[in-house]
Amino acid sequence: MKRILLFSIIILSTFNIYASAQWIFIADNTDGDLFFIDANSIQKSGDSYTVWFKNNYAKRDVDGDLSSKIQRTINCRTREIINRYLIFYDDIDNTGKISSNFNGKSGWQPIPPDSVNWIIYKYVCNK
Repeated sequence: MKRILLFSIIILSTFNIYASAQWIFIADNTDGDLFFIDANSIQKSGDSYTVWFKNNYAKRDVDGDLSSKIQRTINCRTREIINRYLIFYDDIDNTGKISSNFNGKSGWQPIPPDSVNWIIYKYVCNK
């Protein structure tokens, strides 16, 4: 019985390690905001990739938030991006209270060269 319990704990802890987010810094902007990608969340479907991003703001935004987590889909063929789901936090690194969350309704947007979204596009689509 002890062996089964020990084996179960090892398997579950290994699963948790691989299931957790792996935030990789990918860009910053002139305001000092930092942008990260969760390398473990990248999922491919046809010409598109869906992935989670984390943004840490250098200062509080107009709603008092210091960070956000956004699920985006990037179409590598058409070079477009869409926000799927957004969560905003009142502290850095997606901690503190969730101040708001909602489904993205912005529609597909072209990705301008030399933007943070361009860096995201290059990272995801060149994997």
